[in-house]
Amino acid sequence: MNETRAPITLYTYAMSPFSAKVHCFLLYKQLDFECFYINPLHVKRDLPVGRQIPVVTIGDESRGDSTPIGLWLDERFPDGPRLLPESGAERDLLLKLDDWISQRLIPASFRFFPGPGLDKYRNGWKLGSVMGQTAEGGLPWLMRAGWPALVTRVGFVKRLVAQADDGLPVAESKRKLYDTFCGHLEGGPFLCGRDAPSMPDLAAYPQFTLYWAHGFHGGRDILDYPEIMGWLERMKPYVSGEPPLIPRGVGKHELPG
Repeated sequence: MNETRAPITLYTYAMSPFSAKVHCFLLYKQLDFECFYINPLHVKRDLPVGRQIPVVTIGDESRGDSTPIGLWLDERFPDGPRLLPESGAERDLLLKLDDWISQRLIPASFRFFPGPGLDKYRNGWKLGSVMGQTAEGGLPWLMRAGWPALVTRVGFVKRLVAQADDGLPVAESKRKLYDTFCGHLEGGPFLCGRDAPSMPDLAAYPQFTLYWAHGFHGGRDILDYPEIMGWLERMKPYVSGEPPLIPRGVGKHELPG
């Protein structure tokens, strides 16, 4: 790990796709940091800036929003592994792909998981359990039990689900999106045909692994995509470290790859 004079804290939820994206940035850059798992009942009190995760604090400076945080980390720690090239057409291409992940792949996860029918409740209760185990101070049991209904009423979640709705059934929409992702690999070890991971690889990695690791129904659909499974295996060494992406004692399965 690189030594840093100022402590680094990631304010997060254990199952937030956008926060997990930043978590992977920090692991890849080999920075010492800690996670503060926000309690949704105390967001305004506990977040250093704004009202939405992720937020990263370095010393007495805080930033929000996943991609801007990544750019800030490259600026603050240019000597470690970079998330993006410093300039040029390749940087622009990778930022465009990161935007596709943020605008399409991540919103789709809010539609795919919980999922349709009974999965909505099974996965919703799993999510409530994870939140209850990790949120600072815990959650009331009634809130955990009612999580499948509560989470679908959150304005932020409703907007992302609407953004991801392409008019196709969930299973067909997932196949179409995963096929598109495989195309973005361009036959290379990593996205855009690169030989090393970059910001979009790190942004995408938790979108496939979080749901697998927590045993969500539908999370194992990636087994049907050998290109994705091979990519996950190549990614895994780059996102191993402390603190782990899946908090200890919470995940039910090993990360794929």
